[in-house]
Amino acid sequence: MKKIFCTLIFSLLLTLTLFSQTKGKVTYIVTIEKDSIEKPHDNPLNTKEKNKVLYLIQNASPVEAYLIFNDSISTYMVEKNTETPEWNNTNGKIILTPSGVNLTWIMAGGKSIYYTDWTRNYTINQTDVMGSTKKIKGEPKEWTITEETKVVNGYLCYLAFQKNDEKIKAWYTPKIPVKHGPKGFNGLPGLILEIERGQKAKYNWKVDKIDFNTSEVEDIEEPIEGEIITEEEFKKWGKSILRL
Repeated sequence: MKKIFCTLIFSLLLTLTLFSQTKGKVTYIVTIEKDSIEKPHDNPLNTKEKNKVLYLIQNASPVEAYLIFNDSISTYMVEKNTETPEWNNTNGKIILTPSGVNLTWIMAGGKSIYYTDWTRNYTINQTDVMGSTKKIKGEPKEWTITEETKVVNGYLCYLAFQKNDEKIKAWYTPKIPVKHGPKGFNGLPGLILEIERGQKAKYNWKVDKIDFNTSEVEDIEEPIEGEIITEEEFKKWGKSILRL
């Protein structure tokens, strides 16, 4: 009888632990690896525009990004930044001011809000371009899961590659059994704790801390403002803006 009672208590504690780990707030540190990037003006053949981009990469600094989730829905955003790219209506190009813009903040998501609802297999990215707000409907991510493992922030994680784009690597942990991740990277059988994206200029998301007791989970809401369009429609719309 005592053995049965202990087994029931253990099962209850295990259930409560797993439940508590299906909601929370993840803080990621987003960085750009700069070691493999040439420095501005090192190559005399570089154009002025290329040197401007290299300058932005070399002067980029880490930023924090946040994923708030429960077992079915999540929202992702980047820390607020007062320095944002300016839009020049004269020539239809985004002006990246080297002295003010943090490229890491832009690549991490900028002002965009990513929202996922797995009960509807639904992901959107609410973004603003030139004063026009759009909600871009995300396509499902497909992954190739490997047996390679490593420990990230105390959790055993498995490596996965995004199908059709092996420049995107994800480390996820089945110990937190939700399908969420940063910036629309999701769909794996466990929370994504680390993302590596790119080849020459690598952008990395790595978990800094996880708060399983945050009250912010109760405030997750789908962004309302903006027309819903597909990724392909957004690309066409962007090209039409650049031709203005």
